[in-house]
Amino acid sequence: MATQWTKDRWWGRVIFGVIALLIGLAIFVVPGITLTLFIWLFGAFMLLSGVILLSYAWSRPKGSRHRTLNFAEGGINIIIGIIALFAPGLSALFLVYLVAIFAIISGILQIAEGVVSPAGRTTLGTSNRWLLVVSGAWALLIGVLIALFPGGGILALLWIVGIFLMVMGVFNILSGIRARPIKMPTPAR
Repeated sequence: MATQWTKDRWWGRVIFGVIALLIGLAIFVVPGITLTLFIWLFGAFMLLSGVILLSYAWSRPKGSRHRTLNFAEGGINIIIGIIALFAPGLSALFLVYLVAIFAIISGILQIAEGVVSPAGRTTLGTSNRWLLVVSGAWALLIGVLIALFPGGGILALLWIVGIFLMVMGVFNILSGIRARPIKMPTPAR
């Protein structure tokens, strides 16, 4: 039953793939506009979700922990949405610095784990501690480069998203086409 349903709606997968492919290409052709549009959509989403959470909080009984949490989350979402809508450049820069901070902290911690691990013993998921040091050094280097050159960091993140969307788009188009029912010609009498 599910297979027939999928075959009847193969075109949905193709449309999804085409949209993903077009957005991925747009990221490469007009990265600035694409980034701004993405941040505006994110801001609108955060604003809308904040309003929904606040209205949901009002419907909760007074004194409820959930009510307080919904108010807090809704308020934070609205603030983030306003910042994203009215300061998209600041939002993009903040995102890049968050990635840089994550990479730097992760790199330092991996290097420390590789250095302080007892010789001859392995840590979970690794075969040699020098792999942690190399991985940490790589993460640290990338983090520092992104922090020093945030414009390049934004562009690199956009390219990664663009490549992801294009590959996903192509695979979804192919998947949709393969799921399409094949109509067999009826034999002539």
